[in-house]
Amino acid sequence: VGKVVMDDPEACPDYYRDASAEEAVDETRAFIAHVRALPDNDRVLPVITPRFIPSCTDAALEGLGKLAAECDCHVQTHCSESDWAHGYALERYGHTDTAALDGFGLLTRKTVLAHSVFLTDPDMAMVREAGAGVAHCALSNMYFANAVFPLRRALEKGVHVGLGTDISGGPSSSMFEACRTTVQASRLLETGVDPNVPRETRGHSGATIDMKTAFHLATAGGGEALELPVGIFRPGFHFDAIVVDPDASAGSARLFGAQAADRLEQILYGASRVNNAATFVGGDQVSGATLS
Repeated sequence: VGKVVMDDPEACPDYYRDASAEEAVDETRAFIAHVRALPDNDRVLPVITPRFIPSCTDAALEGLGKLAAECDCHVQTHCSESDWAHGYALERYGHTDTAALDGFGLLTRKTVLAHSVFLTDPDMAMVREAGAGVAHCALSNMYFANAVFPLRRALEKGVHVGLGTDISGGPSSSMFEACRTTVQASRLLETGVDPNVPRETRGHSGATIDMKTAFHLATAGGGEALELPVGIFRPGFHFDAIVVDPDASAGSARLFGAQAADRLEQILYGASRVNNAATFVGGDQVSGATLS
């Protein structure tokens, strides 16, 4: 959880921004200290959050970069989300969002870049070298990004990727939906969408992601992108789990066949909230009926 920084008076109205770069950095530092001082807290971590480059002054970005090194905090921000956002950094700095963030000390192993649709190959190399991750928000990108994130290409280049929902940019907070939309978006990139373009040149061959890969990105991939012990059933990792009841009354899951992989895919495609019998976070049951 982070305090969102937006301090540029040319980009943000007075009622919706930090009064100054100094105040933005000082309040972020205070927020980090507050979260770290919470009693019995081993789950909530503070994160440095410049909203994105177009809303921040250089002074704020520089100050937050120094704070990230000082506090060893996670960093989250939007990066190259749309044609406009990507072009803004190029015009302002003469290089991409990714290179600018790196120059300010905001591209680290603990950095998560939301969207990142327009990352260039050099950008991806920079992200991989830093060990940073991308939060791929396929549904949100359909509304705002103007393009489809080349997920398969990013994975082949060794970029850490997890799935996000970005519910201000899309109508669903379901990670099941995030898995489904990730697969759908990759198929659109593979086949292309313009019927006026010949089939042979309409899409990008090799872009498709299957549901097994999407599930991995929603679980283990997210943990790897965040560099946190989550997303895998392994000693030393948080026990985070959903108990699925495929026979729940009014549920939408329909299972058939004996193969576990097939059943997992059927759950991911078909299950609804009603099928969620219980949820565990860090070993604690946080919803659903008590299980024996």
